[in-house]
Amino acid sequence: MDQRSMAVLNKLTKADSYISVEKLAELFNVSRRTIYNDLDKINDWLKEQHLSQPKQVRGKGLYLEPSVKRELLQTMDTSDLPYYAFSKTERKAWIYIYLVGTHQFYFLDNFQDLFGVSRNTVIEDIKKLKKELETNQLRLVSERKKGYNIHGTETVIRSLLIQYLTEVVPKDTWFSFVKDLEEKNHKNENEDFRNDIIFSTADLYQVKAFLNDYERQVEIEITDDVRNDLILWFYLFIQRVKQGKYVEVDPAEKEVIHTTDEFQGAKELCRRLSNYFHSTISLDEIYYFTKYLLSAKVNYSLNLQLENQEMKKLTSVVEKMVYDFQTYAAVAFPDQQRMIHNLLLHLKPTYYRIKYGLHIENVLKDSVKNNYPEIFHLTKKVIHHVEDLMGQKVDDNEIAFITMHFGGWLRKEGVVLEQRHKKLLIVCTNGLGTSRLLESQLEGLFSDVDITGVTSLREYEEIEDLAASADFIVSTIVLPDRGVPVFVVDPVLNNEDKEQLLKKVNSLFDNGSYQNMISIDTVMDMIRRYAAIQDEATLQHELKTYFQSPISMDSENQKPDLPELLPKNRMKVKKRVETWKEAISEAAYPLLNQGLITSDYVKKMIQMVEATGPYIVISDQVALPHANPKDGVIRTGMSMLLLENDVNLRGKSVRLFIVLASIDNEQHLKALSQLTQLFSKKSAKEKIMQSGDQTELIELIQTHFKA
Repeated sequence: MDQRSMAVLNKLTKADSYISVEKLAELFNVSRRTIYNDLDKINDWLKEQHLSQPKQVRGKGLYLEPSVKRELLQTMDTSDLPYYAFSKTERKAWIYIYLVGTHQFYFLDNFQDLFGVSRNTVIEDIKKLKKELETNQLRLVSERKKGYNIHGTETVIRSLLIQYLTEVVPKDTWFSFVKDLEEKNHKNENEDFRNDIIFSTADLYQVKAFLNDYERQVEIEITDDVRNDLILWFYLFIQRVKQGKYVEVDPAEKEVIHTTDEFQGAKELCRRLSNYFHSTISLDEIYYFTKYLLSAKVNYSLNLQLENQEMKKLTSVVEKMVYDFQTYAAVAFPDQQRMIHNLLLHLKPTYYRIKYGLHIENVLKDSVKNNYPEIFHLTKKVIHHVEDLMGQKVDDNEIAFITMHFGGWLRKEGVVLEQRHKKLLIVCTNGLGTSRLLESQLEGLFSDVDITGVTSLREYEEIEDLAASADFIVSTIVLPDRGVPVFVVDPVLNNEDKEQLLKKVNSLFDNGSYQNMISIDTVMDMIRRYAAIQDEATLQHELKTYFQSPISMDSENQKPDLPELLPKNRMKVKKRVETWKEAISEAAYPLLNQGLITSDYVKKMIQMVEATGPYIVISDQVALPHANPKDGVIRTGMSMLLLENDVNLRGKSVRLFIVLASIDNEQHLKALSQLTQLFSKKSAKEKIMQSGDQTELIELIQTHFKA
């Protein structure tokens, strides 16, 4: 029997009930005909062992007799059969990678042997791949004695190579493999990504060493996930060069790239690669490698080259983004310069990725959009500054990266750490923005835990006394056992993720939860007085689990809607006021009268406009007066004043004043997002601005949210 036939027999042996041929075909990503061929091999083998063949019952499926199962379980080691079944998508991707990334000739029978599938299956895979390539102006052709080959523009060929690699290289497996490289352990039993056939472990180790040297030269640290990708990509780029396949870089792009430190680092990197692989790397190739280095996400950079003309433009963009975000979100970052610096650190590779058409898939995009819809919406409102600079749209993939930065800073702002009992270390491989977002989520989740640091995988591996640094670890990837408990999570946590993590940590530490102010022993004593307890140990355990479960989670969906924060008794229409100061005071009066704010808050709103200008004007004729939570907010709320005649607010004409008071930097975000969406609709805004009285104004706004 071959590998897959053994794996099919293993499934039949361990099945609790009938299993159909269709189900087996689905499990192994092959056709029904292939499964029937495997069954023939299984039958022949069982016959040689003097065992009964699998029985097939119409409408139910296959099964092995119990006596045969017992015999097989005793005589065969079926616990860990080494078989991996490739899906149609994976086979198609690997065919491309084999054809582009190796020097060998590949024919139909080669792919049959590689994937263990029929000739017809391979033909169908190649047809589908050929069709995909044609949409990218590439040609897949069959040449006599040379097998299959791909022709077209080299930059497109390499871009698709990266795309197909992302479809078949599992992140966890690749992290494990790269760690083996670090230890010069060239034995890797997990071969899901076919490293035994395509990749030379010794060569990959050298590429990694050269990249480490590059980081030291340029004074940066590339994020673990991107660095591991670059090792693979650069290795395959070199294979293309060795095949005599070269890229060409536009002269205008060369002029810009030439001025960067990354280009100087790339020259030395390529010199070392050239010597090691005994292959000449052209100047155009060095520029091409630099594009990817410029586009790489980094944990830190000791030299952002702020004097560079492009960086000056980018710094200006970041400053505008931060300013506008604060305006739209009605928050104030106390350490704006640090916020600008960190966002610039992230936006620099984003800028180059967009400029050179390089794509890094953000696997957290959907999670960010679902769990942080308001922050994502606000980020989309300020991203136009980047789009104006680039002259093109920024996709949601990149916007989600930037959202994580803003989200992390919003949650970081105003958090005061109390005395903690347990030490938590965070290991995150996805870069600065994701790390900050994960840290802020965990800070809000564990009120009695001291977060000792956020590290990359490399920094984690260099920690000698891990037990002294952490009582437990939260990581975005699986880590080897070093004696400290590790909880693996997604970088963006939803409610269910938070609850499960909290329960796991609570069960690990008897006194590790803020709920432990409740004495389980006292509760047990009360129960003993009035009831007979049959199983004290179990009851005590269940009570502990119940009291240590989170009472409520911080859900984006629990934030109040606009109708909640802006009820009809806080909306009014007035003919005119004399000054903008009077308008703010008049608009804020319902909040003051109902005890949501103090008079100091009204004064502070006016003072902020006097100090910083008309920053509160968020749209034509619309102003959003607000101050900081500490300036006199008692409860979160909003109020609205519509004037029939406009008032001059420091050089800007305003008729609608919406006063915002929020107890923190997040409670108001959902309502504010709904408000901005309302006023982004031209017809809706015009109707509201034309309201003749309070009743009409209230009806228009309430109708909008009922629709």
